[in-house]
Amino acid sequence: MITNKLRRKKWFKSLVTILIILFTLITLPYYCTKIYDFSDPQPFKGNFFYNPYSDLSANWIKANFHAHSRTFGGIAKGENSVNELVERYNYLGYNLICISNYNQTAPKNKNQQLYITAYEHGINTNWTHQLAINSKKSTVFDFPFLQYISHKQLIINKLKHTGAMVALAHPAFKHSYSPDDLKYLTDYDFIEGLSPMATSVAEWDACLSYGHAVWILGDDDSHGISDGNNGICWTMISADSMSEDCILQSLRQGACYATHGWLGKEMNRILSVSILDNTYELVLEKASDSIILKSNWGKTVKTVTGKNKISYHIKPSDSYLRAEIFDTEPWNNYTRMYLNPVIRTTDGTLVKHSNYYEINVLKTISFIMLLLIMHGLGIYLLYFINFKRVNTSLQPDIKKEISKIT
Repeated sequence: MITNKLRRKKWFKSLVTILIILFTLITLPYYCTKIYDFSDPQPFKGNFFYNPYSDLSANWIKANFHAHSRTFGGIAKGENSVNELVERYNYLGYNLICISNYNQTAPKNKNQQLYITAYEHGINTNWTHQLAINSKKSTVFDFPFLQYISHKQLIINKLKHTGAMVALAHPAFKHSYSPDDLKYLTDYDFIEGLSPMATSVAEWDACLSYGHAVWILGDDDSHGISDGNNGICWTMISADSMSEDCILQSLRQGACYATHGWLGKEMNRILSVSILDNTYELVLEKASDSIILKSNWGKTVKTVTGKNKISYHIKPSDSYLRAEIFDTEPWNNYTRMYLNPVIRTTDGTLVKHSNYYEINVLKTISFIMLLLIMHGLGIYLLYFINFKRVNTSLQPDIKKEISKIT
């Protein structure tokens, strides 16, 4: 009897010890927490417009920024080598193929026509991930458990400090970015609006409606060439030349759009987007099944069918205006292009985000003190269960066992 009790006690002590040590180690990054106070964002306003397509090039680059090769022995669920992925996307007619493994960049492959670094950042239970594009170095630092808005902003800041352009990856997936996050988060560049993981166009409209001038990306988030996700979502970039610098500049300006389709097949092409006397005009290469114009919060303001052109007099209440182009063929189900918006400004100059943030020193210190107390209690509990004498309540049982033997 006494032996069983001692065994149960030893097993329990070992389990508690392991849990406390794991909790302490995994929560150590939270000592880097900074609690921010965010100002309220302001919707786009002004009598001038920023038009990302004001100087379109006839040259278009087909890009995918999100694909995973086999790494870490397959733990990251990448099925194929970099070379196999690159060959697949070359076959589909892509010009820019980014291998965005978790928290590490892949070197240039000999078969890549263009090379821009990209990786998916994020090791956490919330699936709060980011794409770091053109980063000078990768980082694995993250907050692995709960992430509040201040934690997400701090990660964005760290990625930006590496020189990266930052995209919120599949924000609708598992609700990794809440409505409040999208309202207040700032200093990022893109939102991955199209992905087989999640369609996040509504989240993009929320960002735009709050006054965040972030551009849309379409990506496959492919983990292999047999998963059926190659050529489903992609990004088209207008660039004067096939140079990395030129492509990056076009991305910053928003001279790109995202497409959901099949095998990377473009069904139409933009010829021009112009604004004259508060009138928005979009001209396509050929007639489309439908062209839909959307404004604040994704509200449809005009639709035309069977034409290659649409015009719309922008109302004072429209803080931005964006177009969706829908085409269908029997062989591809449908293709939908999502153009970046024209945005109201006070002087025609693009302002990416209208809000700012600052550190709340008192809340930051309070958070760290609370973490210290929790870790202190854990250390005390470790000491109590591992170094204190055997509970005296077991002594009567010991005496009984001894009397039975004698």
